[in-house]
Amino acid sequence: MRTRAHPRALTGPVLRLMLIALATSYVQGLLARPDLPDLVVGARGWLVGLVWILAAAALFFGCLHPAWRWLNRRTLLTTRRIIQRAGIGPARERALHLLSVYDVRMRQRRRQRMSQSGDLMVDHGSGNSWVLANMPEAVRFRELILLEVGALRREVSLQGGDPQRPAGVPLPRQAPVQAPGQAPPPAPMRAEPYGLHSGRGRAYRG
Repeated sequence: MRTRAHPRALTGPVLRLMLIALATSYVQGLLARPDLPDLVVGARGWLVGLVWILAAAALFFGCLHPAWRWLNRRTLLTTRRIIQRAGIGPARERALHLLSVYDVRMRQRRRQRMSQSGDLMVDHGSGNSWVLANMPEAVRFRELILLEVGALRREVSLQGGDPQRPAGVPLPRQAPVQAPGQAPPPAPMRAEPYGLHSGRGRAYRG
């Protein structure tokens, strides 16, 4: 399942766009009045330019940047992970394995109830919560996450694995019996455990 934040997240940028347009028009109208002091009239040219520069900066940081971030941030639910991608490239990806999830809580504000959206707080094994803000159909999305978590735990249990261990991580091996006088074998390689990180796990010794 793939989704993005509810469009109500664009309410703020739209309101800021209207305020920027009104403020810019008002200031430009003031600067065009003929009864201004001589000092202001002499500096009218660069004052008009300064107003346009400030309006462009406010438009970019207050409207365009939030809208671009909303458009490019996607949340994916697979049979193994919850993935959130913000932009293009693996460095902009955040993932959480479903076997690390032990609870999903929902928080709804008054405005969010009207649009059936909400914030989902995913509690995972490292003792933290990952907040998925402004999820559309938050109740249904929460139920889908819990269904996938339960299905994956049953699948791992039927295969004889540890339901707390993410799929693909091998069970620990027992240490081989060492003959007297024999040099100890090298430490085995193991994969980095799953969690909130980007990219693949690296191998390390120990």
